[in-house]
Amino acid sequence: MAREDIGERGQWLFSLLMTEFCGRDTPFFRPRFLGDKYPTFDYIVEVVDRPSYFFFVQVKGTRLGYTTEGNRLRVQVIQDDVDRMVACPVPAYVVGIDVNEIGVGFLLSVNEPRGGVASLTTRFRIDCGVLERLRDEVIEFWSSRDMTLAGSHFRE
Repeated sequence: MAREDIGERGQWLFSLLMTEFCGRDTPFFRPRFLGDKYPTFDYIVEVVDRPSYFFFVQVKGTRLGYTTEGNRLRVQVIQDDVDRMVACPVPAYVVGIDVNEIGVGFLLSVNEPRGGVASLTTRFRIDCGVLERLRDEVIEFWSSRDMTLAGSHFRE
């Protein structure tokens, strides 16, 4: 499988994981692909019940499997991308997708300074519990801020 095909498959599987219904009538999230040319991030993801609340995601698909210990997925995120994620004033995450299996992906927050990612922990496997906690985290982030642009130059 070509590298491009691995990336595309990872993106499709990411969208599938993020739109699980989890016993609800609607999924928690609505992922929107940003395009191949967008730097660092692949998706902007809206909270379905609150579309003004969102976060960014870089998706890393891999066929390389896991480290010897089995607790890390073999994906890498370069330092420049990590630095851009940390500088972004919006919640940012990396999702590693094992493209060998449908429904296997792992989440990592990249919102605080850190080194590059050499592999991704399998501690936060994306399931309905992780999706619900992620939704709550994003809602808490946006709810705790006054995002009003007061004093704009472009008002009447």
